[in-house]
Amino acid sequence: MNGRALLIGVLLPVLAGCFSYSRPLAYTTTSIADAKQGQDCRVLIFGVSNHGPDVTMAHALRLGGITKLRSAEYRVSTLQGFGSECVVAHGE
Repeated sequence: MNGRALLIGVLLPVLAGCFSYSRPLAYTTTSIADAKQGQDCRVLIFGVSNHGPDVTMAHALRLGGITKLRSAEYRVSTLQGFGSECVVAHGE
């Protein structure tokens, strides 16, 4: 029993520090097979970045060479306060 308690005590902080989600920024239209993708990402340190990604999607569109937007989403992924937040745009 003590081994299980120790394992739970060690793993619980690691699992509790994991945070990940995505949220749509633009409505999804019909998908295309040869879609381009552009990403605007920022590194998070202790859950804070100097400035977040451009939620207007302009930078992600420019980086992906996208002229016609199909869909976009905002993604956050962290582990113990370190990770990234991104705006990902798909289109043609």
